[in-house]
Amino acid sequence: MKNQILAGMLIMACSLASAQALSKGRGDLRVMTYNANEGTDLLEVQAAATQMDFLFAVGATIAQVRETNPPARMQALAKQIIAASPALVGLQELDQWSTGPLDPTTFTCGSTTLEFDMLKELQDALDAQGAHYKVAVQAQQYAFPPTPGLILSSGTFLCVQLTNNIAILARTDLDPSQFSWTNPNSAQYAATLFFSIPGAIVPLPRAWASVDGTSHGQSFRFITTHLESVDTTLFGLPSIREAQGAELRTGPAGTTLPVIIAMDSNSQAAPLPQDATYIDFTLAGYNDVWSQLHPGVLGLTCCQAELDNNPASELYQRIDLILTIGPVGAQNIALFGATPASKTPGGLWPSDHAGVAAQLVLETN
Repeated sequence: MKNQILAGMLIMACSLASAQALSKGRGDLRVMTYNANEGTDLLEVQAAATQMDFLFAVGATIAQVRETNPPARMQALAKQIIAASPALVGLQELDQWSTGPLDPTTFTCGSTTLEFDMLKELQDALDAQGAHYKVAVQAQQYAFPPTPGLILSSGTFLCVQLTNNIAILARTDLDPSQFSWTNPNSAQYAATLFFSIPGAIVPLPRAWASVDGTSHGQSFRFITTHLESVDTTLFGLPSIREAQGAELRTGPAGTTLPVIIAMDSNSQAAPLPQDATYIDFTLAGYNDVWSQLHPGVLGLTCCQAELDNNPASELYQRIDLILTIGPVGAQNIALFGATPASKTPGGLWPSDHAGVAAQLVLETN
């Protein structure tokens, strides 16, 4: 408990100090990564052993998502993005949740209606708070068709549909001589986790998205991604997460441009021991901006309670990273959404992750 309190104090102190310092220095290219939290880890669904278990799990999942109040959280998350003022922000777990009727006699789904669209809710919140961002690129990770479920607490039969996305938002109010972007791209990884549900094997693909940017005449590539959280290995081969990291380095990051990766890596950088995927990036020459500027400071970014309603912060590991390779200088870096002041009026954290924003400068070779 003493160590947890100390870690919390470090987060708060570092967050406030570096957020104030984010405007200092000669570099003014600001970038950010933020996992918005889809409202569930799908643990109940993945653990279902029977058709009845699965029915209850789907119901429990949408009930939990509703309890996390995505629209209110996106309002709070928008405030954190505005406080950081990034030119580019990589976002993960921007889900669309739709629900509709289920015929309990035939177990067939009717048409569904969109209930939560987290990207639109975030864009609306940014617009309402006076910020100027547009979607530069959006990429689908996994998607589930309308699926029967039962909410036990109310005895409600329904169908639930899910699409999980990542995205890059770009500022539109900066002078083009200061910042511009082009060449949006995205793709899913070949390395994919599969999990079993009663009667089926279901893939959970992950994806990356990128744009090419220019800052004061210097070009770079900005990439966001959400690597696999379940670290599975088979026959001594690299884990799915390691394989995805390798695909990222040889794919969109395999360019002569300076590269900035802003991601939920699901790969522990701190505390020790470090995850193999993180080590792969460092051995490949990538600079971890946080560890460069705050050596010895944990900088914890994950994870709050699944419902985002825990009173005190429960962040316990650093997995949300800003990595660079090539002539990219690091000026400042800070956590956002990691202190109680960032919560919604109803007491929810903006996400189960903290956001990470950095101030960088592209240097001439």
